[in-house]
Amino acid sequence: MFRWMAVAFLSVSTVAQAQDPRLYTIGSGDVNGSYYAAATALCQETNRAEAALRCSPEATPGSIYNMEALRTRQLDFAIVQSDVQTMALTGEGPFVGKPAFSDLRSVMSLYPETLTVLARPDAHILSLGGLVGKRVDIGLPASGRQATAMRLLTALGLDRTDFRALLELTTGTGLDELCAGRIDATVLILGHPSSVVDRAINECDARLVNISGPEVRAFIEANDDYVYSSIPRSVYGKKGRILSIGVLATLVTRTDMPDDIVAAIIKNTIANLPSIGVSAAVLEKLSVRDMQESGLAAPLHPAAAAMFAERGN
Repeated sequence: MFRWMAVAFLSVSTVAQAQDPRLYTIGSGDVNGSYYAAATALCQETNRAEAALRCSPEATPGSIYNMEALRTRQLDFAIVQSDVQTMALTGEGPFVGKPAFSDLRSVMSLYPETLTVLARPDAHILSLGGLVGKRVDIGLPASGRQATAMRLLTALGLDRTDFRALLELTTGTGLDELCAGRIDATVLILGHPSSVVDRAINECDARLVNISGPEVRAFIEANDDYVYSSIPRSVYGKKGRILSIGVLATLVTRTDMPDDIVAAIIKNTIANLPSIGVSAAVLEKLSVRDMQESGLAAPLHPAAAAMFAERGN
């Protein structure tokens, strides 16, 4: 009898192990940022629908870290800026000296992101040039916002010596320092409406700064990764629009990611677009057409291409 019980227990254990969900991760960004909110929303829908899969949103320093962690298999999927996709594929910017990430594959585009500069009201920063000589947060070294900010500043002929200080802070810390008056501005790249921008405007009367002019136009024309963008001030209870430049937040993986996991993410995202938009406001306007067409420098993963072909527009 004891032998039978042992065999039965072993059989039950084997079945239980076989039914354990397969885990995968999505690298995002700061817990206060839109990347983490988007990753959480995507994971929630797949976890509700797929008993055999378990998705975990991972807070990270940002796009550059995500790309390297994806390359070294520390992450399974990652949310990155569209310009970071291009730089990883070509070995430019923060990836200089590293081999091109030829195994990088796009899964889907998520939402437009705008270069957003918030300044203290008494810092008298009215344009990008107004940052010169000031204390400016540009984000963590492994963040996409630092990579983009430095790419733009370099194109404008500026370097670190042109500023009183360039600080490398998390989104939350940068806003705390701004409201405390210890820095003059913070440079963000995010979708709007944004809870962190709303917080800064309401708590310390932070001002949105226009990013425009002939130098900015020349930068956009010389770099296909960037587009003209604007921030509707109405989403923060103000009037008018703030001019700036934009990129796209995209979800990427590697060529070896199993087809069924990639397909499950896309299937459950498409099937639950309204609820995803409620969970993460930046995804409110996500459409099937934009998911497969916008800002994807890396080729689509084969399972993503097949799923979009099946689902149509």
